[in-house]
Amino acid sequence: MLKSIFVATLFFNLLATASAVANPLALFVEQCLQYQPDLGQDKLVSFQSVEQQAVEFEKRTLALNNINDRIQYYRPFANDSLNRQGLLWCQLHLADELYALATATNTQRLIDQLLQLRPPYDQLGQRLVAIRESQWELIQKSKLHSAQASNNQALSQQQFTMQFNQPDCALTNELNADSNNTNIEIRIAKYLLKQPNEHCRKQAWLAYQIRAKDKQASALALIHRLQQQHAIAQDYDNSAQAQLSLHDLTPQLLTQFLASQTINLDIAPWNIANALRGVSNSSTIKPIATDAFLQKIFESLKALDLKFEFITVGDARVDHSKIDKTTSPSDSQQNSLSDTQLIRVWHQQRLMGEIFTYTQDEQHNPLNVDSQLIKQTVIGHQFGQYSLNFPSQLTNVKQQQKLINALSRAIVSLAQGRQFYFLTNRAQNTEAHAIATQWLAYYLEQQLNLPKLSKRHQLVAQYQQQLWVFRAKVSLAFYQYKGDFKGAQQEVWLSHNQSLSTAFEQSFGLPWTNATDAIFSYQAIANQGINHYLPLWQTALAQLIIAETPAQISPNVIFDLLVVNETHLTLNDQLERLIGLPIDPHSLIRRFKHAGTTQE
Repeated sequence: MLKSIFVATLFFNLLATASAVANPLALFVEQCLQYQPDLGQDKLVSFQSVEQQAVEFEKRTLALNNINDRIQYYRPFANDSLNRQGLLWCQLHLADELYALATATNTQRLIDQLLQLRPPYDQLGQRLVAIRESQWELIQKSKLHSAQASNNQALSQQQFTMQFNQPDCALTNELNADSNNTNIEIRIAKYLLKQPNEHCRKQAWLAYQIRAKDKQASALALIHRLQQQHAIAQDYDNSAQAQLSLHDLTPQLLTQFLASQTINLDIAPWNIANALRGVSNSSTIKPIATDAFLQKIFESLKALDLKFEFITVGDARVDHSKIDKTTSPSDSQQNSLSDTQLIRVWHQQRLMGEIFTYTQDEQHNPLNVDSQLIKQTVIGHQFGQYSLNFPSQLTNVKQQQKLINALSRAIVSLAQGRQFYFLTNRAQNTEAHAIATQWLAYYLEQQLNLPKLSKRHQLVAQYQQQLWVFRAKVSLAFYQYKGDFKGAQQEVWLSHNQSLSTAFEQSFGLPWTNATDAIFSYQAIANQGINHYLPLWQTALAQLIIAETPAQISPNVIFDLLVVNETHLTLNDQLERLIGLPIDPHSLIRRFKHAGTTQE
């Protein structure tokens, strides 16, 4: 490990030790920083088969992967800078260990042998090759993470003030009451809602986009330079080309795809609050107990051979009556989810894993629906675990949708368990996980005959998608650019203002003269890079499957094929069976447009 990282880690380790007794999160960080997996393949018995070596490899790396997942689980609970810094160092420590694993001589030998075998062993070999090729040298990786952290910190600062060069743009009444509010996001949102003058709203919105520009500029320039150097070292022309090649795409194909996803809302971002105020929000429904709504979901999932077993709070006894044996959600107290602490999920007599449920009381503000992976299913090694948080009542369609989406993520994560973590985990298996989740959520919405979202919520969704599309175009331009961001070359980058302003106008109806400033407005350009487009692509693929899968293929078959996938089919094989050929990227882009799969 680098000396600089070691010193910083040791420093935090001492701080963590001091507070570990009172702070479980600090204790986890301390244990994480001390963790050193035994990755040496030399201890494998020489006469073991390659398959046996793969299983042994899984055993030795599973703890590392579980700790990495736990970092993501704990991240929402890190509500102070010390804990957040600790989780960051923990993540860097595990990244160093993964680098050592991926570049070890014995790992290379195992990969070469795995690639000669049948699925899923050859797929594990291919995934390990991808992980190895994505690794950075430790010094470069340290610089990259530091620059990303600096950029994130600059954007997350809330101590900004709103000052106006034009006195007419200042609001002196309503906003003065919030003068003590230090959250700039809340203050700018209220200003855009209450300011009747569009010119003033525009100036405020534009200023907000570059609020941290001075602090971000050097960090973003360094991130760009490091990404370019990494791509050139791999014989690519630019980092956009390098990253897209992993998904069989090119910058030209991505440009075509983003064009197919572009819709002119004719509503500029600084006018969206006013536009929403004038749109109906008539999707109010009769409140329903979350217990009862979940019972309806579980009943709908019977057709997919899913069953649910409840472990209740109190005496911690197991209720062995499955959901398909209950006649009504209110038949028995033992079947009430209000007392449920844990739900075991079964598929065709196979236990897939567990979902821990947490019901929020009325004191939670705001009431929210969320799910989070605790532990990934790995067949033969561990059952998966997920957490699910929800309010006791659902009062609108949006909440119902969120609960369906959260539960779908949990079920897909548990059902997609395979015998190797790197073939299962969402972070390594993003596309298959996202597509399966969206299909399952759609299936449930149809089964429950969920009402349509209000026009206001539909407009919010359309606006958010177009903002995503525009930012994906900005990311593409940023990572295709091969020059510097200062001196004479800065003018070359600023020459992109015209094309990006046009892209902005195509989505929102009005130009943004200095549209290259958009790189300072969102964290994803530093953290996700060119891959900011991926959720759009995954949504388009899921919608294509929904639109073009023949009616004779039952939901049960789709679930087995798309979610469970016991036969280890690749995504291309799954697409071929569901929607037929052609499925090359160029053809898929054409089919997206033809099938009308632009999200609405």
